[in-house]
Amino acid sequence: MRMIVGSAPGFPHGIIDPIEELGELACSYGVCLHVDLCLVTEWSGGLYVSPTTAGSRPGGLIAGAWAALMPLGLEGATMYLSLVAYPKVPLNAYMTIVAIGSNDLDIFEVNDIMTSKGWHLNALQRPNSIHSYVTLQHAPVFEDYLGDLRESVRTVKENPGPISGGLAQIYGAAGKIPDRGMVG
Repeated sequence: MRMIVGSAPGFPHGIIDPIEELGELACSYGVCLHVDLCLVTEWSGGLYVSPTTAGSRPGGLIAGAWAALMPLGLEGATMYLSLVAYPKVPLNAYMTIVAIGSNDLDIFEVNDIMTSKGWHLNALQRPNSIHSYVTLQHAPVFEDYLGDLRESVRTVKENPGPISGGLAQIYGAAGKIPDRGMVG
C-alpha cells in the first residue's frame, strides 16, 4: 500500500502540514492520505483502541486537570490560557510546542545545561533539536526560562566541544547513525 502521511500538528515541532494540498496530491496519485492528529481530541475517526481507558495518558493527570479547571469555568480557563500565549515571543508554531534547534552549536549540550538548571526538555533527532510544551505553569517562570536558555546557549558557544558530561554525546552520536535499524 502506498500512502502520504501528514501531521496536524507534528508532535516534535508543533508544525502543521498543508493537509489540503496533501489531500489533492494523494488524489492525483490515487493513494491514501493519513493525517496524524496526535494532540487533539476532536477528530473524525472511529474508535481509538488502547489497553486502558486513559489511553497513553495517566488517568490521574486527566482527573487532576479536570478538577483544577472546573472551578474556573470557561471564562477563567480562557483568561489563564491567554497567559500561556505570551505576546512577546514571536513563534511560527500553531501549537503550544516550542522546538529549538541550531546549525551553529550542539543543541544537546544546551539541553544538558538546561537540565542541570532544573528545566526538563525533550531531546529530538532528525533534525537535532529540543522541545517543550508551553503551559500555564510556565507563565510565572517564563523570563527565568529565557534567561537560563540564553545563558546555556552562550556557554555552549563559548566552549565548543563536549562540556556538560550529560547525554549530549549519546543523542548526538545516535543522530548521526545512517542506518536507523541499528538504533532501534
